[in-house]
Amino acid sequence: MFVRAGRLGAVDMRGYRRLTPQRGGAEGDLDLDLSFEVAGGKPRHADDLVSRRWAAPQQALCLLVDHSGSMEGHAVGLAAMAAAAVVLARVERASVSVIAFAKDALVLQSQGETRPPAALVDDLLSLRGKGRTDLALALRTASTQLNRRSGAERRVIVLSDCRPTAGTDPLAALTGLDRVDVLGAGDDPESVRSGRELAHRARGCYRSATNYVRLRDGLLTLLS
Repeated sequence: MFVRAGRLGAVDMRGYRRLTPQRGGAEGDLDLDLSFEVAGGKPRHADDLVSRRWAAPQQALCLLVDHSGSMEGHAVGLAAMAAAAVVLARVERASVSVIAFAKDALVLQSQGETRPPAALVDDLLSLRGKGRTDLALALRTASTQLNRRSGAERRVIVLSDCRPTAGTDPLAALTGLDRVDVLGAGDDPESVRSGRELAHRARGCYRSATNYVRLRDGLLTLLS
């Protein structure tokens, strides 16, 4: 059920694109100047030809799912839907890792690893909300995972109430991350304020995700 709900329609290939050179000239428009430069003025084979085509940048994405004591009840289902949606929607455009965190950080899918979405959902549904929340540790663990993909945009999506009760200041744990988006699982003023501040500091967006409809809408926005 969660895997079907997580599909959120067809895979979307929108996003910022740029002209990217490619050896072989199989796709796109032939760049004669660059082809002569690469081949030393004498292109002899098809592999010497360089074409340019519009392509979206490669992305390394990490989903951080809070499973601390404050994340109970329907929040477990929200986490399962988020994981299914992120993995299914980004399989063609990004390398995805998934981390569940409370006082520690549990890597459910490593960067570069591919697991069936149903297996990730089973793992998330087996977790029970417990312990304190070390959001800074989670962000540092995400940075370690994302740095395995050199040259890619390093992006994090956090599903949490963003109320750290352990560890250091999460705003000081953003090194190595290009963007952090927040799906806010709490609706109290302090939780919303903390989530908005984290997203703003990390050049990301904040979206409320306190129920399935809001989570769906937030994911559609962040993954488009």
